[in-house]
Amino acid sequence: MGKPENIEEFNLHKVDDIDVYVKSDVVAKDDELKIKYTKILWKERLTVEGILF
Repeated sequence: MGKPENIEEFNLHKVDDIDVYVKSDVVAKDDELKIKYTKILWKERLTVEGILF
């Protein structure tokens, strides 16, 4: 995935050895986001939970 092109619009969070870029205007429920990875056959997916709209 890599770094976003407009990096000034994101906050960087380091989780273990993983860099996570979150848009600075994202509001998280209980100040927590959960990122889940799933793989079924050849399809991979990241799902983010906890974003308030």
